[in-house]
Amino acid sequence: MTRSSHQLTHLNSGTTCSTTGYKTAILLSCSLMLGIPACSTLPKQIPQPVEYAFDTPTEQTSLAKIILPLREQNPNLTGYHVLYDPLEALAARIHLIDKAEKSLDLQYYIWDNDKIGSLALHSIIQAADRGVKVRLLIDDNNAKKMEGIFLALDQHKNIDVRLYNPYRFRHYRAMDMILDLKRINRRMHNKSFIADNQIALIGGRNMSNQYYNVSDNYQFSDVDVMLVGSASDEIVHSFDEYWNDDYAYPVKQIVNPRHYTLRFDSLRQQLDEHYRTITVQNYLDLANRSHAFENWLNNSIQFDWVKAEIVSDSASKIRAKAKKEQHLNFQLINHLEKPEHSVDIISAYFVPEKKGEKMLSDLAKNNVNVRVLTNSFKANDVFLVHAFYGKYRKDLLKENVNLYEFLSVPDAENLNANTNELAEKAKVNIKGLSRSSLHAKLMAIDQKQVFIGSFNFDPRSAYLNTEIGVLLDSPNLARAVHQTMDQNLPKYAYKLVLNANNKINWQIKRHDGSIKTYQKEPKMKWWQKAGVKFISWLPVEGFM
Repeated sequence: MTRSSHQLTHLNSGTTCSTTGYKTAILLSCSLMLGIPACSTLPKQIPQPVEYAFDTPTEQTSLAKIILPLREQNPNLTGYHVLYDPLEALAARIHLIDKAEKSLDLQYYIWDNDKIGSLALHSIIQAADRGVKVRLLIDDNNAKKMEGIFLALDQHKNIDVRLYNPYRFRHYRAMDMILDLKRINRRMHNKSFIADNQIALIGGRNMSNQYYNVSDNYQFSDVDVMLVGSASDEIVHSFDEYWNDDYAYPVKQIVNPRHYTLRFDSLRQQLDEHYRTITVQNYLDLANRSHAFENWLNNSIQFDWVKAEIVSDSASKIRAKAKKEQHLNFQLINHLEKPEHSVDIISAYFVPEKKGEKMLSDLAKNNVNVRVLTNSFKANDVFLVHAFYGKYRKDLLKENVNLYEFLSVPDAENLNANTNELAEKAKVNIKGLSRSSLHAKLMAIDQKQVFIGSFNFDPRSAYLNTEIGVLLDSPNLARAVHQTMDQNLPKYAYKLVLNANNKINWQIKRHDGSIKTYQKEPKMKWWQKAGVKFISWLPVEGFM
């Protein structure tokens, strides 16, 4: 993730994903080659009281009065509403925070100190002032430059902040990576947002500028889904599992307050000042306008009600102690119906391994139309992953698996409809608004099922990180995903093909209908190609 230029006074924004990835890969390969023994660096945990979300009664809240009648009409089903538009995704979060009356349970891999992170924290404090009990669970991997803010936030009587799988050496984190890489390399990648135990959001979006079209560097193309009914209850239970896990540490237990001067009153003042700035207000006005979310929620709420399964990793996966049935990928495979006609996979990071390559190839051999959309080299924010994905491209293409790679800069006429207005009103760099990186994780099977979640189709999501997602038995949504890819792939992605010499070419459709062909990987310099090739030889594919 890129750094944000907008920062509160005392702290910088969170550590970047790509930088962390580079360091992890280097330390990992060194540890493997040198055989450095593991030594637990986990801080000492003080036992915490067990807390469960449903211990807080929420049946009389405003959200419950909207949702419970719908649940009674659709017993044992799940209502869903997909959030494609980043402005609507932000509006959903802010309005749900503002609407909450009893509880907010928020679980994220990244929460940055930028416009988006600050907007949400401002609303969270207001909710806590109203008496809403807030539980904020953040993975510690990207929390280093937010820990002072989290510590100040935790001083509110109604806000509890915990950091998951924490580093012991707070200011020398490389020591943890060297001494305890097996643990440090496993991260809580889940993203879930629960309001009053009634409505839950899951998907790929973190709380950071890039996910809501407000970064000055580049934007992530992503998707969330809002869930009510039986699936939302399962998300609540999943949050409780992680919150009560031994790896969830109260921030005040592991962050030394003597290292930070920021206190809650000062944090509130800074967030209030940030909220009043013209550019932030302009952006928030745009988000509130998007699809009139509040009016939809209060007056014309409509969910599609279907059978659904929450698939999620057990928290014990972080300790490498989860049984196979406690792994998301095992659950997902066992709940998927056998594809007969089409499989569409959208994954920001795609490393199929030999097993996945064979599975997709076998489907294609059986006349199933298999399409995979992932990032091109230039669009990928973690080039290490691209190195290992690249190893599988030619063999997949030989077996008639269709590969598409997301453009880093779409043509001007294909940019988000709000691009120019965002640049003008919210003072976001137009160049940054034009740059994109795919971050969505989604799969559609025939006209039957759709998966949406935090799970990438790569070894890291499968074996190391913890993830959560939902499998929806929705013919309407599956059909919509297939049709959307039909319409948009030519606009936003290269199509990979093999030429007569068995070399990969990259094709893009021009406005006049003609095809432009690149015989070399687009926007990759010779030294980058050499670096990617070298990295692909390292024995670290299972950690990508």
